[in-house]
Amino acid sequence: MKQTNTISVTTEHDLHTNELKDFNEVYLLLHGYLLDGGYIYKKLKETLPKDALILAPNGPFLVPFKKGEAYLPKFAWYFFDPSLKTFYINYEPAAEYIKTILDKYNPHKKPVNIIGYSQGGYLSPKVAEVIPEVKRVIGLACVFRNTKFEYRSDVTYHQIHGNNDLAVEMSGALEEWNILKDKGNQGKFIELDEVGHKLNSEFFTALESLL
Repeated sequence: MKQTNTISVTTEHDLHTNELKDFNEVYLLLHGYLLDGGYIYKKLKETLPKDALILAPNGPFLVPFKKGEAYLPKFAWYFFDPSLKTFYINYEPAAEYIKTILDKYNPHKKPVNIIGYSQGGYLSPKVAEVIPEVKRVIGLACVFRNTKFEYRSDVTYHQIHGNNDLAVEMSGALEEWNILKDKGNQGKFIELDEVGHKLNSEFFTALESLL
């Protein structure tokens, strides 16, 4: 007979940061699947305010990625099987993991902005649910699945999406976005014409307009 047990495992995880000690707000960057914190930190650090603390952690789940004869350490925030529409690991563990990071690096509870790309974007509204200091969520090339998080009226939710995204179709993102809009969200949905899933300069320009 199959049985399920819960275990607690402590491991070390890297976090990329600009190490500011004096700051008035925090930017939390959540990378995509099979990426890491260093990737999104390098992509976005020049776009973000210089006087803000930037935190870009690796996802909690290691996913070895084979390149040639080597295996590179890449990371995930959760595991979802789209063919079965089943979560093997849902958003909860990653959201709680990120909460411990914010408790450590933002002890004075300064306002937090979340920027999540792809899988990190899917997760972002759930992180806002469990961290009261979050004031703004910006999703890049993702979907905000309304059934997976509690909407907060004091948080502004934005999205930036390319209409040529073959990994995450924009139609699904817009469908969920309209549900958020009906709930009262005052954020913006920015459509990038002829842009795909990969982060490029058009994403950065659109992001600057929201900051």
